[in-house]
Amino acid sequence: MHIMIDLETMGQRFDAPVVAIGAVYFDPDTGKLGDEFYASINIEDSFKVGRADGSTVKWWMQQGDAARMAAIKGGESVFDALKRFDAYYRSGSPVWGNGATFDITILEYTYGRLGGSAPWKFWDVRDCRTIKDLGSHLGVDTKVQQGVAHNALDDAKSQARWVSEMWMALKGSRAVATDDEDDIFG
Repeated sequence: MHIMIDLETMGQRFDAPVVAIGAVYFDPDTGKLGDEFYASINIEDSFKVGRADGSTVKWWMQQGDAARMAAIKGGESVFDALKRFDAYYRSGSPVWGNGATFDITILEYTYGRLGGSAPWKFWDVRDCRTIKDLGSHLGVDTKVQQGVAHNALDDAKSQARWVSEMWMALKGSRAVATDDEDDIFG
């Protein structure tokens, strides 16, 4: 099983404060979703660990009530959320985030700020945007968001579904150039 991770943050850089962590295990070969994880983090505690930026705070103020309230109502400390996530994570599971330098990078930084390290190995990291781009070349399009947009768990589940769609489409396309075909660089 793979794991999709989505964060809600108060910044866009690697050191952004994390206010929510959503994750779901999924099988990209079938699209089946598995065990879920959600942590709603105390915003004041998250600001002690990360660095907020005004444009993101302003953006949050313009979001719908459900998403905005979820981002600010958290009561869990960052440390406790990461401790629970450690217990949830299954060693060796590939981890997906939406962007090569966003969710996973921010979570790794947050672990480091608290004196720990993320439970996965660097070679287990996967990027949603890359597979989405590849899938779009096959004509596969993502479906509309399910659940509340900018809710970390709902976003993780939606991303797991569309990554699975792309994954299955890419596995069905096995057109590989052979040595006797024209070399595009020659």
